[in-house]
Amino acid sequence: MPCSEAGTCCTALKNSLNKGAAESAPFVFPLKKTLPIIVVLLAVTAYIVWQSRADEIHSTRFFIMDTLVELTAAGTRTETDDAVKKALAELKRIDERLGYRNSLLDTLNRDLILKDRETYSLIRLSRDIHGASSGAFSLTLRPLLDAWGFTGLHPYREPTPAEFDAWKRSPSDKDIRLSDDGLTIELAEGMSVDLGGIAKGYAADRACETLKASGIGAGLVNAGGDITVFGSRTWKVGIKNPRSEGIFAVIPLKNKAIATSGDYERFFVRGAKRYSHILDPSTGMPARGWISATVVAETCVLADAWATALFVKGPEALGKVLEKRGIDWITVDDKGTVRASKNLQPYCPERIPGYTGS
Repeated sequence: MPCSEAGTCCTALKNSLNKGAAESAPFVFPLKKTLPIIVVLLAVTAYIVWQSRADEIHSTRFFIMDTLVELTAAGTRTETDDAVKKALAELKRIDERLGYRNSLLDTLNRDLILKDRETYSLIRLSRDIHGASSGAFSLTLRPLLDAWGFTGLHPYREPTPAEFDAWKRSPSDKDIRLSDDGLTIELAEGMSVDLGGIAKGYAADRACETLKASGIGAGLVNAGGDITVFGSRTWKVGIKNPRSEGIFAVIPLKNKAIATSGDYERFFVRGAKRYSHILDPSTGMPARGWISATVVAETCVLADAWATALFVKGPEALGKVLEKRGIDWITVDDKGTVRASKNLQPYCPERIPGYTGS
């Protein structure tokens, strides 16, 4: 998997959103039992708050899939420890199968054919979102992500004209062939696919299902800012201000998922111009016009993919498309103006605080 969109810095704050000193998170960090409020700070979706006075809760953080993952579960220490171990094993399995190194995707990109039901399902979903978003979400940007330096092959730089030309001549998402057997994926010659825009959300969903299957009644999975929650509790998720410290909105979340894409996650600046890792599939250049896009959906895999598409196309093109699918959204444009779907408007300001646009 690529470097986390949220980065790897995580801070635990106790007591409230406005009080408490930040502490660096160690590799594995179990939180104390029965905290009145838990607040977790991450770079994409800044704060997660669970107000609970009756339940015993446990949270563990670890680094996997090139990102910081947090699993929070309600129950006894014995119950939660066993469930978290199983969820961690599931995350490792997904990373081994879908990551960048020695994975099934490597096999597919090398051999141009793969028979695997799980990978098939994710590529089919990705291709469906590609079509529904008018191409805003794409699986075939890997060569350009490599060229820009966003996959860590070399320092950040703008691709050469030859690299752009080679990418433009290469096959696109529509050239991915999926057989009727539900297993077989075939790529055209010269094609390379990348599930980085959807795999982290899928991993969060799978970890959530593993916790539930282990008897956990309520909990939260945070995979580098892709968050899914379950159970009877209502969680409060704060959306990071993309141009300063703190948050600009707090969204209640119950049995749903949320993901944010932003130009502050992985980027470099040259000549006072910001180059983000979120590329517009129509040009191969970093998407412009929006600095943050948040999606609330039934599953994290949907939230993850549609947040990327929304960042690329914006709400004029995709707002109604999302709402027809029962998906809510928030965007911040490059002038700091906040827009949101009807359900989320009550939680959002008209503008992010302290930003004049730059």
